[in-house]
Amino acid sequence: MINKRAVLLIATLISFLIFTACGANKEEIQSEFSTMLSQERITSEHIRKTAEFLDENIGKLNEEEATVMVVAYEEYINRFINEYDDEVTLQSLGVYFDYDKGYIDTEKIEVSELKTYYEDIKYGCLMVKYYEEALELRVDYTKLLKKYGEHISDSIYRLYELNADITERPMTENASLLISWEELLDRAFRAESLINDYPEDEIIRENVMWLYKSYLNSLLMGATNTPIFNYSTQEFSDEAKQAYISFITSHPDSTITWMLKEYFTYLNSIDYKLNFNDSTMSKVFFDTCDWLVSEAEKRVLE
Repeated sequence: MINKRAVLLIATLISFLIFTACGANKEEIQSEFSTMLSQERITSEHIRKTAEFLDENIGKLNEEEATVMVVAYEEYINRFINEYDDEVTLQSLGVYFDYDKGYIDTEKIEVSELKTYYEDIKYGCLMVKYYEEALELRVDYTKLLKKYGEHISDSIYRLYELNADITERPMTENASLLISWEELLDRAFRAESLINDYPEDEIIRENVMWLYKSYLNSLLMGATNTPIFNYSTQEFSDEAKQAYISFITSHPDSTITWMLKEYFTYLNSIDYKLNFNDSTMSKVFFDTCDWLVSEAEKRVLE
């Protein structure tokens, strides 16, 4: 079954194209593209044909129309990932995956029966990633931008840049932070800036706000295996503290800075120490973090 959200998005986007298209040629493009996106069951062959069609026709559209088509295509390949049911084929690629370098060895797969499958999904801006001890399909946002970036709006370009970071350098793995506090702050600030710059853009709000809140939660709490308070010493992370102080100085007007200042007020009240075994103290900590993220969300949307 086609995901209802995907159907709604595709219908909305294609309707937009119908009303904005000028001339029969553009109407023909949108009609054929609509048919391609409406596949009941997407295969790697469908992915390639749809990508080839987009490559051939995107230059015939203006920026607004091209953006609509690229966003619809990105939703389409995400639907393929979410509904993909051939786990055997995906895991079979493990034979050709270079786990040290993090990608498929093209020389090894050259003589494989999986070569066509892999080339199809790769052409369609999909990649195979090893994450938390399993192979996964992910959208290759870097390639998506390389192919279509010059045709799309700045807002979607910046959104896909954020998504590329997530795909290529996940924030966490196995409940441990993989990036520094500085990089976490940078990602959070880029997300906040994107929301501020495009407050009326529903695609930005829907796709960026959950990222923003995830970053804020990690800034306040760390991760299960990378807690912001050391489990043994109960001390607050000095690395995080220095990164946060530097950010506050550099970005005095940001919502993140407001949140961090309030956070430091709380930290001062507990002398930068937290005993997670103290149920009362832990509850206050988590309640404080929840409140700070909730308030930051309200402020960034004002």
